[in-house]
Amino acid sequence: MAVIQWVSRFWRGVERLSRMVIVPLDRLLEELGFLSIVLVSVGLATRGEWPFLARYTGQQIYFTAVQRTYIFTVVGLIIGALTAFPLIVLGIRDPQILGRIMHLMIYHQLGPILAALFVAGLSGAAITAELGELRANQALDHLTAMGVNPYSFFVFPRLIGMALSLLILNCWLNVGVTVGAALMLNLYHNIPPTVFLRVCVAGLTPTALTLTGGMIVMQATHIVLVQTLRAFQVRAYVDIPRALPNAFTQSFIGCLLISLLFSLVRYG
Repeated sequence: MAVIQWVSRFWRGVERLSRMVIVPLDRLLEELGFLSIVLVSVGLATRGEWPFLARYTGQQIYFTAVQRTYIFTVVGLIIGALTAFPLIVLGIRDPQILGRIMHLMIYHQLGPILAALFVAGLSGAAITAELGELRANQALDHLTAMGVNPYSFFVFPRLIGMALSLLILNCWLNVGVTVGAALMLNLYHNIPPTVFLRVCVAGLTPTALTLTGGMIVMQATHIVLVQTLRAFQVRAYVDIPRALPNAFTQSFIGCLLISLLFSLVRYG
């Protein structure tokens, strides 16, 4: 009897482990399939549709990046000050070491993750709510019947706009973090801000910028695909409150995994 119970527990553990592996792979394949549909739909778009797609992309950039510039700058200043305090307590005064720490901690790691968190929670949730409502009231079905492709009209502009917006917001966040850290280090360690800024800028190599830029674009793509995919799966209004937290959680965890993957490539 004890052996039977042990075998039963063993197979239940194997089943849970297989689910932990299969579910993420299944969602990844689902995203890739959705992305392929979007790209094919864009390839079938007529020349007359491109001005609308460009205008819609600009609106997404304005909503995501321009309207959030002030928030990201203020948040960057605060994070920069908070980042400087441990360095001050540890007594690190060498500008070269401080600049290296900023690159390892902020520019290529923490900054993109925080930017993805804000974008997924603000713009991403808005995308899910907007498209989910259109799906629930069957507006998407009516537009499709009128010849409007929802993938090229509603997903692709958000995809491009989100990628450009996340790149812009990361730049603003890094500027705020650098200035905030420079002010604190100057106040406590009398390190000239110009020296600290020069060291930080000097460490931005083309290879590092390319890797970080690719990571940010991949994070933005993941956020839009998850949010729009969950919105298109809405069947009624009651599904929208359920889709919002699920889409946010899945998109942010995916962004963390993308950061981990690029970190392994960068430092592995």
